[in-house]
Amino acid sequence: MSTSRDTLHLLLLTETQNDAESLVSLMRNSGSATRAHQITSLADLNEQLQEKSWDLLVAQPDVNGIGYDDLLKQIKRLNKDLPVILITEDVDAMIMEAAIKRGACTVVPIDESNLLLLVIQRELRHLRTRRELRTLEVRIRDAEKRCQNLLESSKDAVAYIHDGMHVYANQAYLELFGYASVEELEGMPIMDMVDSSGQAGFKSFLKTYHAEQGSSQELKTTGINDKGHTFPMLMTFSAATYGDERCTQVVIRTNADNSELEAKLKEISSRDLMTGLYNKPYFNARLEEAVDSAVLKGAKGAVLYINIDHFGKIKSEIGISNADTVISEIGNCLKAQINEKDVLARIGEDIFTCMRMGADAESALQFGERLRDKIEHLLIDIGNRTVTVTASIGLSLITENSSRPEDILQQSHHASDDVRKQAGHERGNGVHLFLPKEMDEPQQSSNLQQTLTDAIRNNSFRLLFQPMISLRGEETEHYETLLRLHHPNGDELSGGDFLNNTDISDDLKRKIDRWVILHTTKLLGEHRAKGHNTRMFINLSAASLADDTLPGWIGVAINAAKLPKGSVIFQFNEEDASRLLKQTQQFSHSLMEKGIPAALSRFGCALNPMQTLKHLAVDYVKVDGSFTQELGQNPEAQKHLKALLEGLHEEEKRTIVPLVESANSVASLWQLGVHFIQGYYVQPPQSAMSYNFSDENEE
Repeated sequence: MSTSRDTLHLLLLTETQNDAESLVSLMRNSGSATRAHQITSLADLNEQLQEKSWDLLVAQPDVNGIGYDDLLKQIKRLNKDLPVILITEDVDAMIMEAAIKRGACTVVPIDESNLLLLVIQRELRHLRTRRELRTLEVRIRDAEKRCQNLLESSKDAVAYIHDGMHVYANQAYLELFGYASVEELEGMPIMDMVDSSGQAGFKSFLKTYHAEQGSSQELKTTGINDKGHTFPMLMTFSAATYGDERCTQVVIRTNADNSELEAKLKEISSRDLMTGLYNKPYFNARLEEAVDSAVLKGAKGAVLYINIDHFGKIKSEIGISNADTVISEIGNCLKAQINEKDVLARIGEDIFTCMRMGADAESALQFGERLRDKIEHLLIDIGNRTVTVTASIGLSLITENSSRPEDILQQSHHASDDVRKQAGHERGNGVHLFLPKEMDEPQQSSNLQQTLTDAIRNNSFRLLFQPMISLRGEETEHYETLLRLHHPNGDELSGGDFLNNTDISDDLKRKIDRWVILHTTKLLGEHRAKGHNTRMFINLSAASLADDTLPGWIGVAINAAKLPKGSVIFQFNEEDASRLLKQTQQFSHSLMEKGIPAALSRFGCALNPMQTLKHLAVDYVKVDGSFTQELGQNPEAQKHLKALLEGLHEEEKRTIVPLVESANSVASLWQLGVHFIQGYYVQPPQSAMSYNFSDENEE
């Protein structure tokens, strides 16, 4: 992301909407663009978990009859990596211990907002780490496969040496020295590959190479194959890792003509000979692909582990050859129930597996139950008798939380074993979904108050201007003024860094806002006097929204700068407006009565954004920048933004989209009917109103 404001997808379970709004406000004030949903029932939670990816669940323990136990069970059941933080009136050690044992991250007093924020930030860091780890495991696995394929197909002879002994050699290496397999080379010293005439020089070279660890070095010497024939070779040595062990990679090039590479197509059977189903290696390869797709692309699916109950007893009763007939019949039965995209395999004597992508927990359980029923009612004729069998079927979900294919298969195995632990299924013949068993540092506030006071007195604030361009052909120039301050510690602070800081008094925040208004209107007046038809957006803090004398003062400032009405638009954000709705309503209507337009920024992250908008007299609405950041990453975000913009356009609001950084985003936003765009694609904030709007109009 191009900004520090990551989008937080937050689920809430609170007694009132006000409690939920307070939590959203807490996260937004901490710098997180928040998408929140208030849970109304367990069915609602199930739907949200199935359809979207969420980052955090903050819940009161018992709301509307929904216990936190039920929440945690549902999350485990769907195999979601979703941290749960409980907030209660009172917290004691026993309550916290019980909650953590059940899977909650922790319990925090509901009125300790600072502590809650620290805990949330900690859990989000842990969540990001887990997600990054899963992604890295997929990428490492992919890289290892690619490297292995490259080694096998390489024209160059490549070997890996540990302590002077071969641990791996590719086909070209084996052919060069005349060996049939890697096994023949294992444990053989590389010294044996060098002709006796060159061994002294080779030993000397190795001593030098090991002394200079990490460097890549070359040696020209004479090789000898298994027939005793010698040939010149160039050996390149470099440090490497093979099989999780540090070793040395040796690449050998000869003067032989290797231009013709014989294409050896290795026909590795992917089928089980008895049943005609896929075999275990093929199934494992496909499972690996599915897990990679789940982690990197959000795919989902399920693995079914189908274990024939008491097969050993059946085999002893009917004999080995007849047991093979039973296995074949079961394979045919299962084959008749799957679709062409399912991967059905026999991976053990009496064990079948099936992978179904696109399946969620409910549909996978239904599919498993159908397979169980078909197996139970299968009649298998063996000579003059009929054999019936049952199966214990374990399920494991493939989700974005998956990372190791072998773990998925192991989980489904455990779930199959757990069937017999359920009441009524002591002899198997059931279906069970695997349920996993679960066992920053504080920000130091500096004394900004005096620094800001001095900045007002010394006029040491800095104003920057960022243009907004019209996607609808409007010729009026539009800018937003942005406030900056050089802190004594060397950092440059933005207006939000101190205007959203609770340590700064409201009185000082109002003075800062008035400083910005006074200096911006003066500069705007000078700019318009040069013939520019320019409008300016000026941001206001929450403190100013509660100042009922400000609208009158603004009118005087605009007249003093000799600016026409409509040339200055005052902007406040959705979070402040929601928290101070009555004051903001009065403020916006006071501006409207004076002919001064208003804008609502960071729009769309409240629980019900359109409801807040209905109470305000605003002409412009700027959606939250997180929508732009997710535009090319998440299809659901684009649908959400489209619906949001359609609602705004129905209310005849002029819409602005910030943080636009690519031409692809512009094309998408134009199709969505956006009026203005703003961002680094247009121009970064500048110290002067210097953007050439005429270029846009010519286009």
